[in-house]
Amino acid sequence: MLTRRATLLATPLLATPALAQGNFPDRPVRMLVGFAAGGLTDVTARALAQGMSEAVGQPVVVENRPGAAGNLATEQAARAAPDGYTLLMAYCGQVTINPHTYGNLPIDPLRDLTGITRVSRTDVALVAHPSFPANDLQGVIAEARRQPGALNYATAGNGSLLHVIGELLQRRTNIQMQGVHFRGSAAAIPEVLAGRIPLLIDPVPTIAEHVRAGRLKALTVFAEARSPLLPNVPTAAESGLPDFAFDNWFGLLAPSATPPALIERLSAVAGQVLRQPAMVERMTGQGIIPAPTTPAEVQRLLANESRVFGEVIRAANIRAD
Repeated sequence: MLTRRATLLATPLLATPALAQGNFPDRPVRMLVGFAAGGLTDVTARALAQGMSEAVGQPVVVENRPGAAGNLATEQAARAAPDGYTLLMAYCGQVTINPHTYGNLPIDPLRDLTGITRVSRTDVALVAHPSFPANDLQGVIAEARRQPGALNYATAGNGSLLHVIGELLQRRTNIQMQGVHFRGSAAAIPEVLAGRIPLLIDPVPTIAEHVRAGRLKALTVFAEARSPLLPNVPTAAESGLPDFAFDNWFGLLAPSATPPALIERLSAVAGQVLRQPAMVERMTGQGIIPAPTTPAEVQRLLANESRVFGEVIRAANIRAD
């Protein structure tokens, strides 16, 4: 996971009528985060929690429960009372990849949790050391086909979203590369900057400054649209690889038995917070794109990515460390 620190503060928001009615919430709501304070999941959670607190008139308190790549917080949220007072801010891999890479997890996110909204996303890019001979995605594919299995790419973690994207890329383009997986971007990036590993798959916010300074060159962004931080870098579709858009997204979830009417109300207030101009400006300035959805939309996203990622994880025999 990322450890990029940021400050994202929501501006005051008037109480949403649907949440002001009745007696919910009449006490603090807790938002579980499966990673340490200061990481991108935590930063996102605290921004949303502040805005929601102002909207509902009760504290929304972020609780960090790090451990097992987010699995401890996922399980705690899934086993919580389905009353809207315990929510989970989840990194996408936590709920779509971990169930396939960790053996015998006690809960199934698709069965035991339900989506409230996607909160935000960050784009993911393929970048290279300046000495790498190719300057675009098709050049990488040609290099990999010229020397099958010899080309290395770095990621920020074995079994991470970035690792899975690398495996998907190989299967979609019929190439063979060797993944070198570090414990975080802070460990992976220096190896590529030094030229010891030619390629890197990483979220745009962590590598954008290196690209702008010429220390790395960006080859493609795995997104539906160009990144606001790297507007001159083409998407995978523009580079000749259609339907290859996978981003690093964060979602708000609740126990699966939470009443649908309550899920809809929580989704509405979260969406209102995320659409505030001040929130949008602060997030996008750091490459974090607010991306609220309906509960049904985030549930479809969870199901689709779990299916796609599960297939490639099984085919590549990816196992968590």
